Amino acid sequence: MNETNYDLVVAGTGAAGLAAAIFADTLGLRVLIVEKTKYIGGTTAYSGAACWVPGSDQQRAQGVDDGFEQASVYLDNVIENPAGREARHRYLRRAPEAFRELERISLVKFFARPYTPDYSSEVEGAFCHGRVLIPKNFDGAVLGEKFMDLRPPLPELCLFGTSMIDGDDLYHLINARTFFKSAVHTLKLIARDVKGRLFNRRFGRGLRLTGGNAMIGQMYKTILDRKIPVLLETPIIDLVRAEGRVVGVKVRSAAGGTREIRTTKGVVMATGGFPWSKELRQKYVPDVPFGHSAANSDCTGDGISIAMRTGAQFDNRNLEGVFFSPVSEGWRADNTRARFPHLMADRSKPGLIAVNAQGQRFCNESQSYHEVARAMIGRTTPSSQMPVHLICDHTFVRRFAFGMVPPLASSRRRHIQSGYLVTANTIEELAAKIGVPAQTLRRTLDEYNDDAQRGQDSKFGKGSTKYNRHLGDPLHKPNPCLAPIERAPYYAIQVHAGDIGTTHGIAVDEYSRALDTDGAPIPGLYIGGNDRSSIMGGCYPSGGITVGPALTFAYLAMRHAAGLETADAPVGDGLESQNRISDRHARSEIN
Repeated sequence: MNETNYDLVVAGTGAAGLAAAIFADTLGLRVLIVEKTKYIGGTTAYSGAACWVPGSDQQRAQGVDDGFEQASVYLDNVIENPAGREARHRYLRRAPEAFRELERISLVKFFARPYTPDYSSEVEGAFCHGRVLIPKNFDGAVLGEKFMDLRPPLPELCLFGTSMIDGDDLYHLINARTFFKSAVHTLKLIARDVKGRLFNRRFGRGLRLTGGNAMIGQMYKTILDRKIPVLLETPIIDLVRAEGRVVGVKVRSAAGGTREIRTTKGVVMATGGFPWSKELRQKYVPDVPFGHSAANSDCTGDGISIAMRTGAQFDNRNLEGVFFSPVSEGWRADNTRARFPHLMADRSKPGLIAVNAQGQRFCNESQSYHEVARAMIGRTTPSSQMPVHLICDHTFVRRFAFGMVPPLASSRRRHIQSGYLVTANTIEELAAKIGVPAQTLRRTLDEYNDDAQRGQDSKFGKGSTKYNRHLGDPLHKPNPCLAPIERAPYYAIQVHAGDIGTTHGIAVDEYSRALDTDGAPIPGLYIGGNDRSSIMGGCYPSGGITVGPALTFAYLAMRHAAGLETADAPVGDGLESQNRISDRHARSEIN
């Protein structure tokens, strides 16, 4: 068993792990990254990588006055669980600094969405402007052959399954039949896709990266430029301790042998939580169905399990153990299983409803994905509503994406054939196919259609909040979230109460060190990303409340590992010392 020394080993290559490695390298620490799969990116690569950062430089550049006071009021109003409040305050105070530093030392660049309402947009402290940062698009070609290391995005979120699109692209795709400008934009997207297929065949997909793939690509290129070593297909199997401190890891190499790697500063566990650990989910979230997660299926709780074997405390005080989302399941053309999270593309659009096993609506379909799935499972409704189906008509599917089905006749035919998309020429026929009472479904649709004609949802208030309306169709009046469902054929998709990640995790101190069962920090063991308990108490107040904290606490943890973040160091006093360390590190690399 070979032994090698580093200052720090980072396990996991999602946003938290890669950011920790970049921050640590900048601070003069010799870092090694280990990843159990052949891909870089974790679940972040599937996501939009939105980051909720009130008071960011980008938000202030838009002339928006926001920050700690208003954001903390909002979080206090929407998070029912007091657990994590101190960490939430730390996050709000330090996130702008962390993001500023990440942009300074890496290729990662962000822009602030001008208008993105918080999910509980009518609550005191909520804000609509500039809190959400998005990574700028990135040209994956600069990675060269290393591009193949990136975890591919979900093909269902790509044009023709291969070319990534961003928010502007989606707007123009939806309106290509309505506006000349959108038609031109769509033609350019198609031309780019064709060009990519012709000239980049070896990569199998487009090189223009958006969202989470862009962030991971930017980070990975930074890591390659800094010559930070990365070992793929090298799972961590244990921690090495000496005199009460974590001093290294044991890993299994791609060839199958084991290797011990010693560290002087410790280990960062950032392996993505436990969405695909049946054992941990049965123990800590037994009432949430297993197997419907849209998160990376390689996130099986390895880091959490290893940390717990080392004496770390598992924190399950969060209101919910997962970040919920309705998830539909189907088969791709290559016969691989697809799990599609219904986040924002379809539920808020006019002409769609969700019905339960009795054929009745049970919630505002335009609420956040977390709250809709909570209603499905009976958290905010009298009991479980499942099985649940989303229902729309032919007008809807010709204009909007419906789950995995883009507004294309050829795609509809394929998904009908696979069984993912259920269709019928009458409401009664559709009811029979999805197993709900026909008379009840007819009555549900009649009531909904009457409300849609008036533009006001009398039952659940769909389209009544800024957040609802933001995700609706701005061209549809008077309510951008309501339209009658009346043109045959009719369509349905079954959705499950799935998730996009876990919230429970290892308990940590203010420096992200794991706490043992007595509440004392375990020296040398840092926990990041979804391996640590979420600071949001099991709630989902806005887009970007997972990746934002992942990056911020990676920054603070690595400052602690480098000796800059201590009880005696005032907030924000470390930049000059940090620059000195960075300069010394650069000189040592040259020498």
